[in-house]
Amino acid sequence: MAYYTIGELIRDARERQNYSQEELSYGICAASTLSRIENGLQAPGKKILDGLMQRLGVTDRVCNIYLSQEEWERYELEQQLAHSLGNRDFEQAEFFASNIERNIKKNPKKAQRLKMEEQYLAFARALIQEQKGKSMQWVLQELLGAIHMTMPDFDGVHIKARLLTYHEIAILNSIGCAYHSLGRALDGIQLLSELKGYMETHILQDNEMSVTYPMVLQNLSSWLGKTGMCKDALALCQAGIDYCIKYGKLHTFPMLLCNKACALAELGQHDMSKEFFLQSSAVFQAVNQQEHAEQVKRYARTHYGIRI
Repeated sequence: MAYYTIGELIRDARERQNYSQEELSYGICAASTLSRIENGLQAPGKKILDGLMQRLGVTDRVCNIYLSQEEWERYELEQQLAHSLGNRDFEQAEFFASNIERNIKKNPKKAQRLKMEEQYLAFARALIQEQKGKSMQWVLQELLGAIHMTMPDFDGVHIKARLLTYHEIAILNSIGCAYHSLGRALDGIQLLSELKGYMETHILQDNEMSVTYPMVLQNLSSWLGKTGMCKDALALCQAGIDYCIKYGKLHTFPMLLCNKACALAELGQHDMSKEFFLQSSAVFQAVNQQEHAEQVKRYARTHYGIRI
């Protein structure tokens, strides 16, 4: 049995995937830092290790041995911020974002190491300000500024052959949503199609990725259905539904059921459409989202004359 130091594990995974040190480390740490890590001359902090492992598609199960008290506190704050955003508790999210911002300002000499934290903070601020009524054009510019912190050559639509962290994936998904909201549907579809392809060739069983992937399918299926590509939308819905069932992910499950119902209705299959509208509403009720359940019923009635 072979035993690896963390540096050897990183180097082995990088070389097997034929990435250079510069490609893997870009926006995370200097290539020279990665070289020292791979050669066992430097232990990576959690943030650097997370980013490297995510880009390599390697589940990181050993990072906690490198956590200092300071790193653990920063990690906990970021997790609390992510949880608040996921629950759409933007008042609480702003509280945690302010704490993270104070921590970053206390460590000005650690700019490279804190870049990913600054990126996530900028992303969170954009979402918070959107809820406060900032224009979608303003939100888009903030999101583009956030992604350019680690992907300065990103042209706004094409991912190209880049390696992505989870934060970068979340920001790109939000950029696609902003495009769609601003009437740039084709840009949104192009970006999320490339993001979908990227995730399907990388780690999907990781807990964080398994939340984001069905969200991308949900957005894409909705947008394709609205542009008349109902068969493609139907296929994406089914892929998302199957994925949610397989991995027990309920977050986007009812919306994927609703999207499938819409695609079926557009294709003239009203009996099947009614069944999926019913399922969508029932799941929303089961997870105590009564308002969404009623919205599904209203949407079915208003747009397709289907009463459930």
